Amino acid sequence: MEFHVSTEHVRRESRKAIYLVLFLAVVSAGLVAKVLSTEKIGDLFFPIIGLLVFVPPIFGSYKRIREGKAAYPILELDESNGKIAVLHKDIKVIVDLSQIKNLRLQRKSGQLVSILVKTSSGENLRFDGYENFDTLASALERLTPKESIINASFFHR
Repeated sequence: MEFHVSTEHVRRESRKAIYLVLFLAVVSAGLVAKVLSTEKIGDLFFPIIGLLVFVPPIFGSYKRIREGKAAYPILELDESNGKIAVLHKDIKVIVDLSQIKNLRLQRKSGQLVSILVKTSSGENLRFDGYENFDTLASALERLTPKESIINASFFHR
């Protein structure tokens, strides 16, 4: 089975990214104004460090907004072989589901919000915002030993 990220999730995350870009742009503009108004070289240290910290996330968020749905990986679940493949652009990562050390189903107000998978090799996978999300969760529950499944009502990311 193949799982794609939902359009609603992409729209919500794009909205968050737009707010982040606007905030960082305002802060960066303030830092540039501070740099231009300084009279001593010693006063340039914090504004320049601030610009080095705040400008790169602007470009990363803009790239994610521009890419839209293509910025999120596609999941391919092969229940017969017990494997899940995470495809993103030209990269394919295959995880053997028998190596799942911990499967955490995070719920908020009774609704499944995210799935956290930790493998015995130390890989951490986080799935949220996918179409047919409950189907993915039930398939992972079937393929994971019961003692490794945690239903978390305390929501954390």
